[in-house]
Amino acid sequence: MTKLGGPGGEIIRRIAVVEDDADIRELIGLYLQRESLEPLLFASPVRFLAWLDAQPTPPDLLVLDLMMPELSGVDVIRDVRRRPSCSVMPIVVCSARTTESDVILTLGIGADTFIKKPFNPREMVAQVAAMLRRPSSEVAVPPVVSIGVLAVDSSRKAVTVKGKRVELTPTEYRIVAVLAERSGTVVSREDLLRTTGEADMDGRSIDVHMVSIRRKLGSAGSLIRTSRSFGYYIDEEPS
Repeated sequence: MTKLGGPGGEIIRRIAVVEDDADIRELIGLYLQRESLEPLLFASPVRFLAWLDAQPTPPDLLVLDLMMPELSGVDVIRDVRRRPSCSVMPIVVCSARTTESDVILTLGIGADTFIKKPFNPREMVAQVAAMLRRPSSEVAVPPVVSIGVLAVDSSRKAVTVKGKRVELTPTEYRIVAVLAERSGTVVSREDLLRTTGEADMDGRSIDVHMVSIRRKLGSAGSLIRTSRSFGYYIDEEPS
């Protein structure tokens, strides 16, 4: 893996890890340090949020457990995403709660990707690195792309349906934006994974994101069509 920080003048990326299991927390921290990343370890979600309140800038990425005392990971995601400074900060959830409803809820409220416990620490750090390499400029699309009642405004990083803004996570926005950019063309799950920075993940994670996106788009969700075994595309008329 290409190291993302280090002593050679590079900016060292700060990774907050909120995990109440001491062994897992320290293991994640060790593997992050091996990649010249700076782990900021928290056993308590309440202490993490208090620390975040005092920071002039947020960490570069958050690794978060779901099942913790005091506050759940879901509560932490909601709190973090309400902060303008953290609106595009990648959030990687690592959890033993792996039912489809848990994954859909977590991604739907603002997590960028979901890693199931137990996990290989090297694979987890590879996912972190992929998130950090994700272009900060988002997806390059024309200023406003309209497909039926759906519009994507790249200047405001906004998706609207019939003029009303739809609250999407940063990952969900990227998916909709690239589909809008290639309207009428099937985009493979692999291409969508690269767009979101999840190239090392299974293609099923895109399917999970798509469930959340269609639900949030309401009736306009039918504009996003599935090309079985290939990927997804947006068409002018709902199916």
